[in-house]
Amino acid sequence: MENEVVPATSAGGREGDLQIWASGSGIGEEVGLLNSALRQMKSVLADVERKEIQNVQLVRSLKEAHHAASQAEDLRGELEYYRIQEKVEREEHDCMDGLIDEQDMVLQELTYLFQAEEDTTESSTFCTEDSSPASPIVVPAGNISPGHLLAISSEINDHIESCHNMIKDLPEALEIEEWNDLIRIEMKKQSTGTDPRETSSCPTEPKVYGRDQEQDLIINKLTSEKSAGENLSVLAIVGYGGVGKTTLANAVFNDSRVSKHFEERLWVYVSVYFDQAKIMHKLLESLIGDKHEKLTSLKELQDNLKYALKSKRVLLVLDDMWEDTQEERWRDLLTPLLSNDVQGNRVLVTTRKPSVAKFTRATDHINLDGLKPDDFWKLFKEWVFGNENFTGERILQEVGKKIVVQLKGNPLAAKSVGTVLRNKLDVDFWTTVLTHNEWKHGEDDYDIMPALMISYKYLPDDLKPCFSYCAVFPKYHRYDKECLVNMWIALGLICSTDMHKRLEDIGSEFFNDLVEWGFLQKEFEFGSLLIMHDLIHDLAQKVSSHENFTIVDNESGEAPQLIRHVSIVTEWQYMTQTDGSVGPNEDFLQGFSSFFGELQQKKLSTVMLFGPHDLDFAHTFCQELTEVKSIRVLKLEMAVFDLDSLIGNISEFVNLRYLELGCIYKGPRLELPEFICKLYHLQVLDIKKNWGSSTVIPRGMNKLVNLRHFIAIEELVAKVPGIGKMVSLQELKAFGVRRVGEFSISQLKRLNHLRGSISIYNLGHVGSQQEAIEASICDKVHLTTLQLSWYPVSGQRAGFSSELPILEDLRPHAGLVNLRIEACRNSVPSWLSTNVHLTSLRSLHLNNCSRWRTIPKPHQLPLLRELHLINMVCLLKIEIGCLEILELRNLQRLTQCRFVDKEQLAVNLRVLEVEYCDRLGEFPEELFISNDLQSECQFTRLRRLQAYKNEKSFDHTNICHLLLIDSLTDIHLSLHSNLGEFRLQQVGLPNRLCMKMNGSRDALRIEGRLFPFGKLRSLVELEISNYPLLTSLPWEGFQQLASLKKLKMIRCSKLFLGSVELSLPPSVEELEFSFCNITGTQVSQFLVNLKSLKNLKLINCEEVTSLPVELFTDEQNQLAEGSWLIPPNCVTTLESLHISFGIEGPTMHFSSKKGLGRFVSLKKVVIENCPILLSTMVSGGTSDIHRSSLIKLHVQGIKDSFLQLSEISSLVELLISNCPALTCVNLDFCTSLQELQIVGCELLSSLEGLQLCKALSKLSIQGCTVLCSLNVSLNTLTELSIERNPNLEDLNLHSCTALQKLCIENCTKMASCEGLKSLVGLEDLKVVNSPGFTMSWLSAAAEGCSQHNYFPQTLQVLDTDDIGFLCMPICSQLSSLKTLIVHGNLESPLGHLKVLTDDHEKALVRLNSLRHLEFDKFEHLKSLPAEFQSLTSLKRLTLDKCGRISSLPVGGLPASLKDMDVNHCSHQLNASCRKMRRFRKIHVRIDGTDVE
Repeated sequence: MENEVVPATSAGGREGDLQIWASGSGIGEEVGLLNSALRQMKSVLADVERKEIQNVQLVRSLKEAHHAASQAEDLRGELEYYRIQEKVEREEHDCMDGLIDEQDMVLQELTYLFQAEEDTTESSTFCTEDSSPASPIVVPAGNISPGHLLAISSEINDHIESCHNMIKDLPEALEIEEWNDLIRIEMKKQSTGTDPRETSSCPTEPKVYGRDQEQDLIINKLTSEKSAGENLSVLAIVGYGGVGKTTLANAVFNDSRVSKHFEERLWVYVSVYFDQAKIMHKLLESLIGDKHEKLTSLKELQDNLKYALKSKRVLLVLDDMWEDTQEERWRDLLTPLLSNDVQGNRVLVTTRKPSVAKFTRATDHINLDGLKPDDFWKLFKEWVFGNENFTGERILQEVGKKIVVQLKGNPLAAKSVGTVLRNKLDVDFWTTVLTHNEWKHGEDDYDIMPALMISYKYLPDDLKPCFSYCAVFPKYHRYDKECLVNMWIALGLICSTDMHKRLEDIGSEFFNDLVEWGFLQKEFEFGSLLIMHDLIHDLAQKVSSHENFTIVDNESGEAPQLIRHVSIVTEWQYMTQTDGSVGPNEDFLQGFSSFFGELQQKKLSTVMLFGPHDLDFAHTFCQELTEVKSIRVLKLEMAVFDLDSLIGNISEFVNLRYLELGCIYKGPRLELPEFICKLYHLQVLDIKKNWGSSTVIPRGMNKLVNLRHFIAIEELVAKVPGIGKMVSLQELKAFGVRRVGEFSISQLKRLNHLRGSISIYNLGHVGSQQEAIEASICDKVHLTTLQLSWYPVSGQRAGFSSELPILEDLRPHAGLVNLRIEACRNSVPSWLSTNVHLTSLRSLHLNNCSRWRTIPKPHQLPLLRELHLINMVCLLKIEIGCLEILELRNLQRLTQCRFVDKEQLAVNLRVLEVEYCDRLGEFPEELFISNDLQSECQFTRLRRLQAYKNEKSFDHTNICHLLLIDSLTDIHLSLHSNLGEFRLQQVGLPNRLCMKMNGSRDALRIEGRLFPFGKLRSLVELEISNYPLLTSLPWEGFQQLASLKKLKMIRCSKLFLGSVELSLPPSVEELEFSFCNITGTQVSQFLVNLKSLKNLKLINCEEVTSLPVELFTDEQNQLAEGSWLIPPNCVTTLESLHISFGIEGPTMHFSSKKGLGRFVSLKKVVIENCPILLSTMVSGGTSDIHRSSLIKLHVQGIKDSFLQLSEISSLVELLISNCPALTCVNLDFCTSLQELQIVGCELLSSLEGLQLCKALSKLSIQGCTVLCSLNVSLNTLTELSIERNPNLEDLNLHSCTALQKLCIENCTKMASCEGLKSLVGLEDLKVVNSPGFTMSWLSAAAEGCSQHNYFPQTLQVLDTDDIGFLCMPICSQLSSLKTLIVHGNLESPLGHLKVLTDDHEKALVRLNSLRHLEFDKFEHLKSLPAEFQSLTSLKRLTLDKCGRISSLPVGGLPASLKDMDVNHCSHQLNASCRKMRRFRKIHVRIDGTDVE
């Protein structure tokens, strides 16, 4: 195989190999003629690329010639496929022959050694844990039949004749054609690589020209006081394409005035398809780095987004929005912003359509026109000459001014044409551009397509097909460089004659050039991904319309005959529903089938599928794909989790080079089918999107001898057996060593094209030093990062670990940049001690190398900038060079840390972390208080310092020095034992700081110097906790904390003893005092200036005894010390009030003329263990709550027996817990209530007015021991949980037609449950230790036995402790049941079952839709059902605490089973599962550990 697979640049070598193979197969002459015809065709076409042809018929002929050349490549590729297949299978056969001979010898020895054993049949087959029993191998008699060979030969001959006719006709036509010489060959002479330009290039962050007035206007509107007082408002920027809407919005977004005003700024590129769920996923990713792709329910997305945005003022930019009809989707998107408890949220929309501004109800909109001439000329000069004030080249500028007139003030047009002009500062060339015929094709004053077309025509020839191919992607697509380059390579769009240059490197240069030319643009929102302006995308579609086609709806138009690349975009056709499902679309399905059927499917090179879809579409897509034979690029977004549902004939894709399979949602365990291993041309396999670690990898994957990139998570990459055969691999993220040959470290021997990074795990499994030597790590000269680890790959068992001295033999090459070694028990190798050769190393990470006493000296690693030393228990002394990052963690014996050049270290150091280094003396404290460092060079770049849990720690004085370092914004220090812990870090946006000080029992004071108020002007959060002896703080300086939003004081029990004047800056929005000695009067002092206070929390502050509101001045003067007066400014802004005391806390009361009615903004109230306070607030008839205000109320520990929530019609969520005297709750006025939870109210016997809660969707009643009857007949209820109510006898569920989830648990006396027939939509049912419920259901079914569909047809999950329930006749209707969980109940006779009865087994077999079955706590059960294999849909089986089951079912497991979890079961069953795993592809976990 070594001669077979070579870097992709060696096409000529493969052509020779193909010719030899073809000659041996009898078609050598045909293949030779095909190669010759293809070379001639390419020569003619290459020459034509430099010409501009006006003859329409000739243009058509040239397109047909391109198409014919592609077909010739496909034919040659098919033959190459058969050649590789024959070679792979022959070598596999030879390998297996050798293996069988070796196994025969081993078997003879085993038979001799174990001939006395009773069971001799077990020794007749020998296999390791990771291999299947050997079977006879049949030598393939040729992988291509004579008939098929004859058909290919005929097809080649026909195609050769067609090509020869074209080659003969084209030159004649080209001689007649009058050439347009506008495009000269000198443009071709410019390298497609990025060359030095004659002038400087466009700045990476270009200045915004001519928009100062609009920018200031928008910013003023976004940040005005009027805006700050509104809940949510929209501002729109409207203008035609390319005029600079996005650029202006970007400038506004990044303006310092905006960043200071909004706590969160979010940007989403929307484009044509407005999918509110997809936008929310993007917002979550921007906010917390996680798209939450497992969330498919719109309600869950909204809740998570609402939580992430809670109490934050938000600016949301929706760029390039087109949607102007779907109001419901628009409202869904805005819901989290409307309910995040903050005023002043703004949405900034950019759009071409004025109707969008109207649709979004924009309160303001800016109409953007082209730039004014003077500003436009400056922009043009900046882009072309690199200087807006450029004064040279007078004649050139005169021509340029005439070109500028043609550009119509459009910035995109200026950048596009300017890129062409700056490549050649020549008057004649510029004049040629000025007089180009393309300018005549402009349709109106806003049409810039002529300018864009000119820029395309001057694009280097090699870049044109790469650019035009981008049209196959949807307009909103984000382009990843690696993916796009690999597609170009797969399609043959990148060629090279340089054997020393990879196609990937050339493709990367092409990609960079498209960015340089302005055809792709960086977008700060997407990091490394790029986007294409929609007008540029229109250009790509225009120049490639003869070969690219996109199906987006039923009006996609007629496909041209020569189409080779097709994409199907279902984004707008199959929208995700609120429950996460995808609804059908019959019209689109028929339209897709019609459009796709009209294509010449056998000639397609690219098929892409974007967006969600249902199972019907998947089946139709699969059927339509059966005719596709020549495909080279296949990219699918899968909404189904079975690849066979989308592609049934993938093994027939003999030309497939690029395969990308992405799952839209994270779902169950996936499996790559075995037939993928026959895609011998495959160069890229990308399954990075949502293919988890449990994915099954086919054993024959090493047959993919041309695979260059396997893109997946580490755990999957490490699963590939025999990877040493895949010598074309360019990347290998991880390799896990095992004690079997196909995972031996020697598999790495021939993988010398690897580059980037590799992590080698489980090095304790290396069998010998010779294996380590054979890995040839030093020959991997393209690697930049190497990790050598004795730890297992994540998710795998550690297994056996040896102490073989192999590290010496794993020496990397001298050019390595990053090295990480973990858990090594070897001594230090010579290549890191006496003979260090890693002179390019910049990062060294050593973890748990338990025998190392030394590390390399700084002069041995001159470029080292990062050093991480963790758990190096024998390390005594180290020397530190000019590092940027230093991490020392858990170095228990380290006593000395010497700096080679402390002054230079002070200049370079950016991160310093020292933790659990008890013997290190005063380090790192001494580093910052040394007198021999010049103050002006002290740590000017240091941004993070962590010194934690060391014997010698910082004190307040030293922290004061640290706070003077301007760059240092991340500090985590453990202070001396009596001072606690100090934390300073950035939160949210840059320069927003949070400071936390956690003290100790002995801390007496906090130095005033710890509050350098000048530096802390951007402090937004301050928390001081656990200072029980602290008596003072520098309150007088707190007013300088102008950005402070949150203040927490926790467990400071003596802080408020004095009479110091207390004040806080008016910016504070959240205030909390917990376990403090603060009085009501002192709380009132704090609140006086807080004009923006929204959240107030008071927990266990026993000196506060009353809460007066809205008193007259003379009444205020008479208040007792414990009274806490809420001033008028807080009454109007407060949104959340939380007051809590311990069970034995003081009695606190509320006094106000209007109860809580004065709190017009109050949305949430939490009252815990303040019985009188709550009574005076909301009990009885005394309260007068603002009807549209209070949304959430949580109460705990009230002593009233009756709770009446009068006049609170706005209440949405109510939680009542642990109220031991409560007997009745009146809900008559809670007409908006959606969630009700009552927990631990033992005497509760009545819920009055429940039937009036017409909006209630979730109800939970738990631990109400006296409650004996409950009527919940509500047609809005979707979730009901009744738990631990032992005396509940009657439950009425009439009218609960919307109920989806029902839980009845530990209601032992339940005797009657009415209304069960109403549960027509029930999906999830749990019934545990409530036998009466089961009998009620059976009784109700008997009464209505004539109704065949009595049982809910929608039930998907059943969780029960009564296996006899399955034997009831009504269970025969469980046609939709997907999950069944059965618990053993020892208190029931069925809980002692030893064997399932025939009735039980028949009941199980009837569940033909069952996907997941779990048996839990069947401690006496000895066996599983014999007919278990009849469950043909079962995917997962779980056995938990079934200790007496000793074997798998007699009849075997279902063929559909993919996963099996066994926990706390017998050793015999565990052994059976492990044995089964050897012979069957099934994922087995035993006690939480995967079985390999």
